[in-house]
Amino acid sequence: MASPSSKEKIRKSRDGAVTLEIDLEEGDEFVSFIGRENGLYYITRNKILRYRSPDDIDPNLEHENVPWTQNLILPHGASDPIVARTIIQTENLVQNFFIKGTKKHAEISDISWEVMNSLVSLRFIKQRLKQQVENHVRTIEENLEEYTRPDKPKTLPIIDHFNIEFRSFVNEVKRGLQTISKLFLPLTNKDDFKNAKFHKAQLWAEKEKGKDSLLAQMLAGDQVWVKTWIDIRNTLEHPKKDEFVETLDFSLEPDGTIRLPTWRFVHPDYDMGRPQNLLDVMNTCIDNLLKFYEDLLIALLDGHLPSHIKVFFEVIPEENRDPKLPLRYHFSSGVLNNKGKA
Repeated sequence: MASPSSKEKIRKSRDGAVTLEIDLEEGDEFVSFIGRENGLYYITRNKILRYRSPDDIDPNLEHENVPWTQNLILPHGASDPIVARTIIQTENLVQNFFIKGTKKHAEISDISWEVMNSLVSLRFIKQRLKQQVENHVRTIEENLEEYTRPDKPKTLPIIDHFNIEFRSFVNEVKRGLQTISKLFLPLTNKDDFKNAKFHKAQLWAEKEKGKDSLLAQMLAGDQVWVKTWIDIRNTLEHPKKDEFVETLDFSLEPDGTIRLPTWRFVHPDYDMGRPQNLLDVMNTCIDNLLKFYEDLLIALLDGHLPSHIKVFFEVIPEENRDPKLPLRYHFSSGVLNNKGKA
């Protein structure tokens, strides 16, 4: 254990200025910086890097010459729509409402990082399945007659861990929804809606803010798809004879055609018992989850500024978004005059 005098020496050596070099590859560039409890995060166009200081690594001042460390958090950066529309867009928006370093600012920022991780995980699962599907399709097309001949057709290729991958996707959807529901506590002081209880949140919003409020309408509009995925997750966990989820690999149909991998949801409350396209529904779910997070954050921030200050939201058309930073929303703020105009 270092002596008090040694610790004082270490402290003085760490209090000096430091210069950090960001590890940038050719064609990459720095875009944004976000400080968090567990390090300094540098977001470049192509990746997210975390730098940890000697105090992060050795808070008790036990060792001299502790270096700064750098590690890659994500091989996707600001040019990735998921990164841009979660952590960066959230930072751009929330700084209009809360001072950096305050509890609410930190809590919302942390939620945005969790949402980003869930969305990246979902996309990774989808892309992994897509790659297998495309590889098998090429294999089948090269030997189509052998796979479709009426007498002893060749066995179709199968997708590795298809059911496990789908279950992982469904579980991550629920985790993402649970994370998004955490926004209610810092922004409404309500802890009743955690674990994705958005149906209860809708009833509360209608009672407290009115059925025509932005929050109530937004929750009502997304209730169907949100409930569907929660019910899919619950059915996977507790299947019944007339309630189950099934994945279906490549199969040879009676008419001699080959059906691509699909899935189906058998449940008395849903008309989803027929095989459905796998990749399309995953794409739609990821897109819905991202938009749901963005729009719920905006709706919940309403009322957190004095009445004479207004934050204006403008949706950037997809074709007009900057490929280096494809944000969905542009934010601006202004002070209203006594006639209610900026």
